Order: sequence, then structure tokens, then C-alpha cells
Amino acid sequence: MNEGLHFTKEAEINRYLFYADLNDINIFVEDKDREYEYETIFSRMFEGKYKIASIIAAGGKREVKKAFEEFGEVDSGNHEKNNFYIVDGDFDRYIHQDEMINNKHFIYLKFYNIENYFIDEKAIIKFAKGKLHLLDSKVENIVRYKEWRSKIVSQAAKLFLLYCTVQKKLPAESNVARNEYLFIDDKTGFERPDAYSEYYQYIISLDPDITIEMQKIRNTYEYINGSDYFGLICGKFLMTSLFVYLRGKIKKNFTRDELRWNLLCDFDLASLDYIKEIVDFVCAS
Repeated sequence: MNEGLHFTKEAEINRYLFYADLNDINIFVEDKDREYEYETIFSRMFEGKYKIASIIAAGGKREVKKAFEEFGEVDSGNHEKNNFYIVDGDFDRYIHQDEMINNKHFIYLKFYNIENYFIDEKAIIKFAKGKLHLLDSKVENIVRYKEWRSKIVSQAAKLFLLYCTVQKKLPAESNVARNEYLFIDDKTGFERPDAYSEYYQYIISLDPDITIEMQKIRNTYEYINGSDYFGLICGKFLMTSLFVYLRGKIKKNFTRDELRWNLLCDFDLASLDYIKEIVDFVCAS
């Protein structure tokens, strides 16, 4: 097994070395097999300003950090080109601040992960309109996006505060990796009755003082982001909620992958302007 892992890492390094000469900038991301999604996002974002022949998916944040340590800020080949490393925000700002890399070439997403950005009202309405074949006003009235967002964020905020605390205090216990449907009702897309309390009681049985740390994390989050907990909640979790919710509202068949792809292609890129600004600033320096 170790030989297989070694081969995989060598293959990724070889890809980097090959494409470094073909790219204007080199971009490393976490998500294996999602390179085509990032290519689509960056093509939209930069509109041809930089040639990006390949995205390097390292297979996790730890591997992206290793790539940063190995390849650094600038490709040192025949043509010096900037390297950028983009990773999920996860819970790092709230429980792993000391481990975060402070470098303009290493960019942490402001939300939990890239899927958070796909959840965009106009993109969702456009997708629903293509299924319902109705005017915007009627689609908006059926979907009621703001009501969905407000409700699921309010419900899931306590769960993800607990997940964050568990990750810090009881790292061996499953948290975000738990099946989303343990919390999400597969008919409504909202909280399943008693879902949070069952998990909370289990965690309290392991550490009765965990609520003290949970309040500290809540204070830290609100100091940084205010009272909207959207960015603390895993985007994949929110996508699951949205998929189930829309399926009930639209009442037509569509797949989760279909929803994801349409939102990826249509979400408002202004939400990722901070990445574009960092890349443009570094490349102009």
C-alpha cells in the first residue's frame, strides 16, 4: 500500500513539473478528481488573463501543505511562475489558528469549503426555472430561497459548533464526516427531530465540560464573522439540504450532480473576488 501511495504522490509531482511550463500560474487544490470544477471556476474568474493548462489536486489539506513546503511560492524552472495553494477554510480559524500558513500564495477559503460558494440565490432560481418553466416571480415564490437558507443555517449552526468543538476536544470522535442524513430529514431537507440532541447527549457523556469550550468557539466565530453561521457549516452538508428541499419544491426528477454542476457554472463569482485580488496582486508585484 505504501508503494501505491508513493507512486501517486510521484505522479502528482510529475504532473506539476510537466504543466509548470504550460501554465502562467500554478494552482494546487485539495479535491482529488474535482480538477475540472476548479478549471471551470478559474476560467470564469480570470477570463483568459492567465493560461492554466492544469490544476493540481493534491488530495487533502495536508498534501497541499506538503506541496507548498516542497515547491514554495514560485516555480524555479526556466520561467519563474507563481504557485498558489487554495485550501478549505474548515474550522481552522477557530481551533487551529497556530497551524495556519500566513502567506499570500497560500489561500484559505473564507467559508468552510468551495461548495458554500455554489449556494447562490440567483443560480438556484435559474436552475429551478429550467425545471418549472415559470416566470422568475413564480419560481421565487415556490423556492423561497431566503426562508430555506435562514432555517437550515439556524438549525445546523449548533450542530457545526458542536462538530468544531468535538474536533478540538475529542478528535478521535466522528464529527463533520458523519452521514449528513443523520441530521437532515430526507423528505424536507431540514433538521430531523431529535437529531442534534441525540448527538449532543452522546458527546456530553464523553466530556461533560464540552459546552464551555463550545461557547469559546462561538465567541471566536462571531468576533470574526458576526452572527451569520453560513460560513461555519460545511458546503456539502448545505448542498444535501438544498437538494432534498428543492426536490420537494420542484417535484421533478434531477440528480444531485446536475444541481451541483449548474450552480457551479452560474454562481456569482463576486463571492470569490478576494482570491482574484490576491492572485492579481501577487502576479503584478
